[in-house]
Amino acid sequence: MMKFGGGTDWTSIYVATTTETFFGLIISCYSLGQILASPLVGYWSNRVRSSVGPLYMGLALMLIGNVIYFFTPILPIPGKKYIILVSRVITGVGSANGSLLKAYASTASTGRDRSKAIAYVTGGLALGSTIGPAFQLLFTPLGATGWTITSNFRINIYTAPALCGILINIIGIFLVKKYFIENDVGIVKKIDKEKHGEELPPYDKFALLVCYMIRFMQKFVSSNIESLGTPLAMTMFAWDRQTVIRNVAIVQAVQALVNLSVYLGYIKFNLGRVFNSKCVLYASISGLFLWHLVTYSWPFLTGTMVTYNNQDKIAANGTELVGCNVDYFNWCLDISPINAIVFYTACVIILGMCTPNINITLNTLFSKIIGPRPQAAQQGWLQVSAGAGRFVGPVIVSNLYTEFGPRWVWNAELAVVAVTLALCVLFRQRMVPLSVPGVFADFQDQDDPDLNEKKRRNEKKLSKF
Repeated sequence: MMKFGGGTDWTSIYVATTTETFFGLIISCYSLGQILASPLVGYWSNRVRSSVGPLYMGLALMLIGNVIYFFTPILPIPGKKYIILVSRVITGVGSANGSLLKAYASTASTGRDRSKAIAYVTGGLALGSTIGPAFQLLFTPLGATGWTITSNFRINIYTAPALCGILINIIGIFLVKKYFIENDVGIVKKIDKEKHGEELPPYDKFALLVCYMIRFMQKFVSSNIESLGTPLAMTMFAWDRQTVIRNVAIVQAVQALVNLSVYLGYIKFNLGRVFNSKCVLYASISGLFLWHLVTYSWPFLTGTMVTYNNQDKIAANGTELVGCNVDYFNWCLDISPINAIVFYTACVIILGMCTPNINITLNTLFSKIIGPRPQAAQQGWLQVSAGAGRFVGPVIVSNLYTEFGPRWVWNAELAVVAVTLALCVLFRQRMVPLSVPGVFADFQDQDDPDLNEKKRRNEKKLSKF
């Protein structure tokens, strides 16, 4: 729900002349807020040993950010696009409380149910991110005209999602107040340590660094797809803006169903106790690499781009032209168009399967590496990694897209995914659950596939002596 109410990216209604670069900056500012706030929220939660206060603060800030965005047209302030930047930063600061939910899922569950609990939380967050934009489809009938409130303010296809986000944030505050009850059954408490005279060993910081890199890579890729989705479709597939909004919303809705099936599989069948989290994680990262290969604008592809120039734009007299503007992009004639059906089918199947598996397995493995201790601060830094990917990605990639076209965007993303895979392979033996003293064995599931892998490796080492 918090991700659903996190804001809308349909900023073009306020700033019709926004460039791809500035649109990428708008997307990035959301992540800037996350980067600034996530560590502070995590340390705050660990300090007070409670998530309630930070959750309220986050929901309130997301509410404020959506309100600012919604009322931007009637604010007596010049430079509307900069107001949107501010609203995105505020909303991003509020969204930092997402790390608290994942930390809570880890510490309020036993090792036996850890992956199921994380599937609930990450599934809710991810589906909110997916269904939120797909919900745009319901507002399509409003069009750009919509319902006129004042001469410069309308409830239409662009502003209605922000209004919906406001309502969702209010409902979220009510739900936290009414139903959120904290429980830390998955944490070794101070009294337990004193009773047994044992301490938890330190966690493997190198393994956490690999997790941070994986999260950075995932959000680097997904945010680039998000920020370039509209301009890429308009240019590559020669669709007008209304067609892009409709088609992308349909694809996101179908992808959300695929995501949902994966999350329900983990929840219903507790797949985390069946499959090794690390193996599923590595396979899903490889899937992202495959997606880029399938959707790459290979030189051997047939067909040519639909193009127009500035003279055509003047002659159109305000009518929206479709295709690639050769006077704006110097790569229009050098790019082979991607097949739209292949592109969006790959999005639905490959991204639809890989994204939720990464969300669940990464967070599950991350919590096991840290062990049965408070994790809000570490989850905050994991959120920083995600925010860094979302912040850096759109800014770099939007410039690459403008100057060199989609091929170099894909090249950059392939490089980041390849480096991440290399780190995963290099540190594969360290990506394992924390070894805890025997007196705390109840805090781990002894039938956990991740833990059993570590046991088998240790037994193999001992057999050599």
